[in-house]
Amino acid sequence: MTEVAYSSTRKLLVQSGDLIALVPLTNIRIGFTPEPDSYPCITLTQVAGSTFGYTGHGTSPKGSKLRRDDHTFQIDIYTRSGVLNLEQIADQVDKALMSGTGYRKVSDNDYREEYLNANRKIQTWTFWNQVED
Repeated sequence: MTEVAYSSTRKLLVQSGDLIALVPLTNIRIGFTPEPDSYPCITLTQVAGSTFGYTGHGTSPKGSKLRRDDHTFQIDIYTRSGVLNLEQIADQVDKALMSGTGYRKVSDNDYREEYLNANRKIQTWTFWNQVED
């Protein structure tokens, strides 16, 4: 179910006109990169996940089995335009994801990556969705 979580999350980000005004659409990417090739850039990587069936999942007939998938994502935001720009982008990421159902921000940390000559924010988000098997 990672594909659903990735596509749902990226869709919320790219549909935000305020975010796209700050970060080009092509720079909102799925998958970790150790060094972005252009700035500003947002990468989305799943770092953990779990699945559990609701009561009766094992014995319910096909088509009526409910389960919940939980995903934990790391969102890396990179910019070379200063800390204020980093915070502006992060605020728009927050607004975009909070407009969706099942999202919760777990952590938010700022770094200066000297080897990249860039500022970086690492956000950790959880996302859950209910699936019928």
